[in-house]
Amino acid sequence: MDDSPYRALKDDIAKALAEAIKRAGYDSGGDDVARSLDFSKGSGDMASTISLRIAKSLGRDPNEVSSGISNSLEAIVGVSKVDTSNGFINFHIDRKRFSSFVLKAVLKNGAYCASGKGGGNKVIIESPSVNPVHPWHVGQVRSALLGDTLSKIFEACGYAVERQDYIDDLGFQAAQAIWGLLHLERLGIALDTSKKYDHALGEVYVKVNAFMENNDIKDEINETLKNMEIDGTYESKISRESSESYVNAEYMTAFAFNIFHDVLVWESDIVRENLLEKSLQILKSKGIAKELKEGKYANCLVIDFNDIKDLPDEFKGLKESIKVLVRSNGAPNYLAKDIAFHMWKFGLLDNTFKYSRFMDQPNGKTLYSTSREGSIMNFGNGSISINTIDARQSYEQNLIKMVLEAIGEKAKASGFRHIAYGVVELENAKLAGRKGTWVGYTADDLLKETYERAVSLIGTRFNLAEGAKEKIARDISVAAIRFEFLKLSQEKKLTFSWESALNFEGNSGPYCQYMYARATRIIENSGIGVEDIIGADTGMLDSDHEFALIKQFSIAKDIVEKAASEYKTNVIIDYISGTALAFSKFYEHDSVLKADSKERMLARLALVLAFKKVMGEMLAIAGINAVERM
Repeated sequence: MDDSPYRALKDDIAKALAEAIKRAGYDSGGDDVARSLDFSKGSGDMASTISLRIAKSLGRDPNEVSSGISNSLEAIVGVSKVDTSNGFINFHIDRKRFSSFVLKAVLKNGAYCASGKGGGNKVIIESPSVNPVHPWHVGQVRSALLGDTLSKIFEACGYAVERQDYIDDLGFQAAQAIWGLLHLERLGIALDTSKKYDHALGEVYVKVNAFMENNDIKDEINETLKNMEIDGTYESKISRESSESYVNAEYMTAFAFNIFHDVLVWESDIVRENLLEKSLQILKSKGIAKELKEGKYANCLVIDFNDIKDLPDEFKGLKESIKVLVRSNGAPNYLAKDIAFHMWKFGLLDNTFKYSRFMDQPNGKTLYSTSREGSIMNFGNGSISINTIDARQSYEQNLIKMVLEAIGEKAKASGFRHIAYGVVELENAKLAGRKGTWVGYTADDLLKETYERAVSLIGTRFNLAEGAKEKIARDISVAAIRFEFLKLSQEKKLTFSWESALNFEGNSGPYCQYMYARATRIIENSGIGVEDIIGADTGMLDSDHEFALIKQFSIAKDIVEKAASEYKTNVIIDYISGTALAFSKFYEHDSVLKADSKERMLARLALVLAFKKVMGEMLAIAGINAVERM
């Protein structure tokens, strides 16, 4: 059988069904047979809708078609009965056989939910890549959590994942912050060294933007930016020192959310290593970019959409067919640098970076950084590149993909994925970095408020020692935030609600942690060792609630692969929530420790143990710590 119990059974049924369709004189439509099968359809354990499609194409009665196909079916191993209803062909699974097979697969050594689908292919996931000018606000938390969870999903699918964080230390916003540091007296402020550096720098950045409303300093900031891009200048030195202090502060926040990375790539290092120049030369040699001699964009290096063969429809018919890469003053824009960065990611530019240790992370792994000194390392050169970036930047991201296609790298372009996420709101607060409305609504503030609410809630619900309460409250607060941020499809607008996030009654991170803790208590209270539980006769597990939970276990690997193929974290969260609910219904209806026999108690304990394993693995993929006691 396939190592996915669900897929193995589905494949056997699909094969038998395809043969029966032929015998009944119908055309199955090729792959439609397997796609027509699902646990959630019809009145059996698994049902097919293929009869509905065939009947529609022929103008026949679906019930007549389904009966004809059903009567042509031969016996299927693992299926106890087949019937039809409302055009569905319903397959009733041999529950005892399937239960034994699933639980044996779950309880064997090794990760059950893991898949080898990725075959070791390298995936580069970039997030959150924020400008080093102010602390994360809740929108950037969404980017960071999406990137981190997608990394875990792809790792679970057997891909070699590289977590990158791009430090945009040469943009105009970064120059505003550095100008502010250089002109604190002019701004009438001092750097508040009592605060985390990202918060202190953010206040300077906000002050500069407010100062610009009544003072024309744009040319001064552009001059600062120009000097930041020149290696060895005072501005470049201050910029790097400030950005490194920012990143150290940023990662205090990241670690609190269980977020870790492999490598930092600095925009200033991309410029210093001449990757931008090399990438622009490729674009010019391929006829994708050109320098205009006259008109509105004289002396600019641009992409003219009219020069692009097979131009994607979204770039046709625009009012402006020119996209500037390098301005007339020689300054490249963000798009030009991002194109160079992605060409490097896909191995289209030589890896001339040197890398050095930036910090050791709480997960035991070293965070490396591109640097002036260090060693050549095997970063970059991936087959898939994933970016989690605000949906409002989709146009620029699509331009990068178009450029990759235009230079003849269609395989690389197909591996380029922009995970566009919707706007985030926090309890009616609308946030803007340059205006400072993030003050009081940063990622740090979000976690602190959630932690304080969690302490209050668990104090009224659970009898815990003070030390244990603090640790569990931290785990619960991270679970509450991660679950709430990841449960919606990423393109949708997200409004964070503490009431929803900290709901212990269902569909929340804390609720799923509570179910895991309850399973732990059931096993502890049984007084029976794990080896004896694993050896139980699980074939007797055939009640509706037992089997509903077993069906959930059987699809775990398929869910992880689905999440990877669709690039959607909410697929994992939906599964975790559904499995926790199925477990709750099981132990409420089917007594474990007061079962009618020792054999049945052992079998149900095996089901509880399997739940712990599957839930523990899935929570880990979501970046949520399992809680043993609540």
